[in-house]
Amino acid sequence: MWSIEGMKLPFRTMCAAAALLTGLMFANAATAQEGERPIYLDAIEIEQNREGNVITARGEVSVQSGDRMLFADEVEYRTDEDRVIARGNVRLHDGDMPAQTAEEIELTNEWSEAMATGFAMLMDNNGRAASAYAVRRSDGGVTLHRAYYTACDLCEDSRRPPTWRFRAREVVQDPESEMIYYRDVRLEAFGVPIFYSPVFAHADPSAPRRSGFLIPTVDLSNRLGFVYQQPYYHVMSPHRDLVVTPMVMTEYNPVVRYEYRQRFWSGAIRVRGSATYEQEFDRDGGFGDSELRGHIAGSGAFNIAPGWVWRFNVQLTSDPLYMERYGLRGDADRDSDFARLNARLLPTEINVRGRTRQYFANATVMGFQSLADNIDDETLPIIAPIVEAEYRLPLPGWAGFANARASGIYLTRDVGNDYARATGEIDWSRNFTLPGGIRVSPYAGARGDAYRFTRTNASGVTLETREFTRTMANAGVDVSWPFLRPGDLGDTILAPRIQLASSTALGDDELAPGEDSLNLELDVSNLFARNRANGYDAWEEGTHLNAGLTASFQSKTRYLPDTELFVGRSFRLDGDASFGPGSGLDEEQSDWVAQLDVNFGNQFELGVRGRFDGDTTQANRIDAFSRVSIWRVRGDITYSLVDDAAVTTRVRESINLGGNFRVTDNWFLAYSAVRDLERGVTRKQDVSLIYRDECTDLRIIYDQTNYDIGNLGPSRSIMLQVTLFSIGNR
Repeated sequence: MWSIEGMKLPFRTMCAAAALLTGLMFANAATAQEGERPIYLDAIEIEQNREGNVITARGEVSVQSGDRMLFADEVEYRTDEDRVIARGNVRLHDGDMPAQTAEEIELTNEWSEAMATGFAMLMDNNGRAASAYAVRRSDGGVTLHRAYYTACDLCEDSRRPPTWRFRAREVVQDPESEMIYYRDVRLEAFGVPIFYSPVFAHADPSAPRRSGFLIPTVDLSNRLGFVYQQPYYHVMSPHRDLVVTPMVMTEYNPVVRYEYRQRFWSGAIRVRGSATYEQEFDRDGGFGDSELRGHIAGSGAFNIAPGWVWRFNVQLTSDPLYMERYGLRGDADRDSDFARLNARLLPTEINVRGRTRQYFANATVMGFQSLADNIDDETLPIIAPIVEAEYRLPLPGWAGFANARASGIYLTRDVGNDYARATGEIDWSRNFTLPGGIRVSPYAGARGDAYRFTRTNASGVTLETREFTRTMANAGVDVSWPFLRPGDLGDTILAPRIQLASSTALGDDELAPGEDSLNLELDVSNLFARNRANGYDAWEEGTHLNAGLTASFQSKTRYLPDTELFVGRSFRLDGDASFGPGSGLDEEQSDWVAQLDVNFGNQFELGVRGRFDGDTTQANRIDAFSRVSIWRVRGDITYSLVDDAAVTTRVRESINLGGNFRVTDNWFLAYSAVRDLERGVTRKQDVSLIYRDECTDLRIIYDQTNYDIGNLGPSRSIMLQVTLFSIGNR
């Protein structure tokens, strides 16, 4: 190993070589400063000719200073010509940057200009460029001749062409504009030319975000005809951008879609929407007057203080079926808790939420717009506001846990009933573990409500206005006793559990209108709930004994699955039924509830949940899920059955399935479907042909829906989506 403190000129030349291949330009002052660092040269042989004007290092040559390194078979420095030549397996490393390679590099003109043959470079986002020879200009620009660019992995033997690449007569990497320009370029797919252009340009993958056209999508629909969408991405600043997408159709006027995003120091916003000037249309074509139509879906979240956030969500559309007509359902924001409850409603809301380890608080103001053309928006409520707060009382450990809660809501309608409620409650619980592993958990709670609501008829005439208060309390104890039996093949656990719960009753004048309580169905998740009502208005009174048994097997071998079975039931010992037919709780002895889970790890999983008649054990409700991943097949299936005549639902028996088959390492066939088994109709299905590798995602998707949504009939479309990684993507 040679340490050459005084030989500065050769190393400055090496820095210039690094500048060629990384696209960086070092000023003279920076180069001089670099030269002060120790320089280490390692080679099998180093020699200098008699005249002293040529220094040559041969055999596994490496030059290092700081975090920059140069490797070559031979490095030659001609001092009188001020020229450096590195030959054979040349590799340059600059810190964490990928290696730049060449067969030979020659630098001249005070080392600011250079030429390389057999050149290749790896960029950010896995971009790759190569050329027969490359020239670096004094301004820092790099020109590649007979070159190509791709983001695909390249075979060392070059027998298999990359999935795609741009091949050009000349490629220029411009550091000032941070763009890559092509002349006489053609796009090749699997080595076959499919597109030619005399000029072409795209952002340098190593540069920050750049404005430009993104990859388009093409769709053929029986409703819209041929559809072409060409997004344009505009970078407005480092923290703002905008995507404008003209959507051109053969059957109707164009639609302009947009998406705006902005980051702030305390949060971010995102606004999506569209606009067009067109008639309404249905399965038979257009009708009515042409007018401005569109939608907007905007959301954002901002930090107020540690633990506190405020959010907004604005969703509006010009007419209920607008988004359905143009296939824009995906623009609807479903992150809101309320939005997930009903897909046919668009919520607009402002929310403030705070959380620490000691308390939680939440306040929301909300309005709705219906996506069903048979529902008048004036009948939908305005929530102004709904407020919730919870505080964990600081009790010593031996005293258990206690929480105080408060809740309030004011709900009004232009046409319909008004409703207001305020609630305060406190609950306590404590866990004990007795000898033998018996777990005992007593609990108690008390609650008070204040109501004011107005009932109106269909004409908007007030029929009744009521105000009242009520108080309720409940208490109970939960006992479980697990038994474990170890085994060679696995461990078996039996865990019986019982709960005795008692709640005060309500008088006839204390019954609430039921604005916030949906129809309840008994299942495994609420069998042991302290109050099974799913809202504040409903209240489960009386004394109940809830019992269940869990049997599980934890396998120690891959040939046996982890299995868990639960069976349980509720018995009403005192009081009247609080829930009606279809709940499974209307009789003194409830329906049976059961759940089975079988898990073979990543290969197979099965889950079944059901509610069965307490007398006949006939299935009233079944929900089943299964997932399989074997060999080249992945799939999942969900089955749902409602056989309880008292439960009203639009679909009583259905099956959802989806999966894919990996034909090769890169080609997939995917299928998904939703089928109404009672009516024998497939409501929705998608068939996709997918190609995916390290640089490409290609999808051909056939989509068919068979729903009658308003005056829109079934729809069919076939879509082509192409993604070339590192090109035309945000």
